[in-house]
Order: sequence, then structure tokens, then C-alpha cells
Amino acid sequence: MNKLTLPLISLLLAGCATPFCNSHTQAYPKNQPIQQITDKAVSDAKASLHPKGISVIVAEPKTGKILALSGNALGEMFEPGSTFKPVVVAAALEKGAITPTTKIFCEYGAFQYDGKTIKDHYPTGDLTFDEILAKSSNIGAAKISLKLKDDDYFNCVRQFGFGDKTGIAVPYEVAGIVLPPSRWDHLTKTRMAFGQSVAVTPIQLTMAYCALANGGKLMKPVVGDEKPVLVRRVCSKKTAELIKNALKKTVSKEGTAPLAHLDGVVVAGKTGTAQATKNGVYLSDQYWTLFAGFFPADHPKYVITVVVDEADLPPEKNYGGLVAAPIFANIAGKISKLK
Repeated sequence: MNKLTLPLISLLLAGCATPFCNSHTQAYPKNQPIQQITDKAVSDAKASLHPKGISVIVAEPKTGKILALSGNALGEMFEPGSTFKPVVVAAALEKGAITPTTKIFCEYGAFQYDGKTIKDHYPTGDLTFDEILAKSSNIGAAKISLKLKDDDYFNCVRQFGFGDKTGIAVPYEVAGIVLPPSRWDHLTKTRMAFGQSVAVTPIQLTMAYCALANGGKLMKPVVGDEKPVLVRRVCSKKTAELIKNALKKTVSKEGTAPLAHLDGVVVAGKTGTAQATKNGVYLSDQYWTLFAGFFPADHPKYVITVVVDEADLPPEKNYGGLVAAPIFANIAGKISKLK
């Protein structure tokens, strides 16, 4: 994981205090089966992990319908870590900066760029974008970002809904933080590629993954009897399909999320691990861990986003693939058995 200090975005995050919101009571009643499954999984995870908080959202990708919502899923912001990597890939595919066969040299785990070192957890050489996602290469994502014009990358991030409220009809939503290129420093674009220098909310991340799952259409999150609302198309169906296939590889023995695997159901998704901050400084031993995914991957019916705030674990065990992915699998496995 790269350990650059990011004073601006970290201070903005440190200054954000939002009220806790048990918003599942306003999305669906507690006796709704998917909400029950979600609440039980969150309760169990809190008992075993002792985190500062856990947020989980379950959504229907084609309609944007929220099927379960637990924790402070609207009013908290965090750096999304590697769950953000599909966005830079989408931008590069849409602009023709890369193709499925483009090889990116990942420097065997350490990339010196503009006086700083970007590191990967696993040292690798030449990788295609799908391998970059599966192995979660920070270097690969950063190098893809350098193939894009600043405005093109920024506009793609905004197209996916980051930096704006989703408009969900539940209180306490915040907009997150996406700085315009005029406020970037010389490292911001490469950092954003692997989920630093940007702050998102669980509902924003969920709707972005709904767009990847449904063929590239950003939907407004709707609750209760609200009708589906298409916000806009964020990428082509071809680009969404390519990324979807890449995210299948993440949930494999060769990827970072084998613990998100379900027997008999193909899952696609992405892990994320981001350092927590205090007073504008990254903490070396405390992390946000994430998994965002969907299933069945070929015809997605459900998107689930899991965000865990600072589980009480040693750093070597505090990764998205080890913490958030099993929570996803717990919920997804039970939902897949519902009649």
C-alpha cells in the first residue's frame, strides 16, 4: 500500500462529522428478509471485529432499488482505496488510452514517480488492465491514469456520481469530495487511481458498482415504492462488460478476494484497503476495509457494498480481502438461497 501523506484531503476528512443514521428503518422495514440478513451479518461482524463502524448496502443494479441499508451508509466519507480502480480503467477504455491487450509494466512492486514511491503488495511485471484489477496493482492503476488527460479522468469520476449527492430519499446524505484538476498537486491523479485524494460514501460506491453491473447506466437509488430513475450513461456497455469480466478474476484464487467466492454462484467485485486518518495524518496501523461486488456476475441481480471502519485487527490481517469480503460472502450466500 502506498503511504503518501495527503494533507488536503485528509484534513477535509478529519473535519467532517456527520450524525449516525439507522437508515434501514427508512428504506425498508426490519422484517424484510434481505434487511434481516444484512442486519444479522453486520451484528455478527461487529461482535467479532470490534470496528468503529460497519456500513452495508444491498441494491438492485437494474433499477437502483435499495434492498437493505445498515449503518451510516449516507453520511460518512472515506477514501475508497482499490475499490476505485475500476473508474480509472473505465475512463481509459472509454478514451481509447488502453485496450484489453495493453500491457502496463508494474515495476516489480515499486514505482518512483515525481519524487515519491508507489508500492504494490505483490511485485509484478507486465499486466493487462484485468490483471491489474485482479491483483490490485496500485502501480498499474497509477500508470493508467497517466495515459489520461486530467479533465478526462476528472469528468469520468464525476460521471460515475462521485462528488454529488445521489438524491436518495433518506436523511443525512453528504456529497463526498472530488477536487477539480485546478486543485490537484503533481501527484493527485496517480493517487486517485488507487483511491486516495478522493472521498466517497457507501451509497455513491454502491451506485457506481450498479452501473458497472447493469451495462453502464447510473441509476438513482430509490426506496419503497419509488420508480426507477436513470441518471445518465457513464460508460458503454462494452466497457462495463470488460470490467465486469475483470472483476470476476478478483474473486478467484489468483485475485485479492477469494473469500468473496460463493459455491454455485459467480461473483464479481473489488477489494479495497485505505489507511484511516487523524488530524490530517495517515495512521500506520488503522484501516478502512472494503468490498464492493455483484452476483450472479453474468446477469447481476444484487450489488453489495461492505465498508468496515477500523476493525480491531493487526495490520497484516486488516485488508479488504480478509475483512470485508467474508462479510459480503455471508450476506450474498444467504440472499442467493432466498426463494
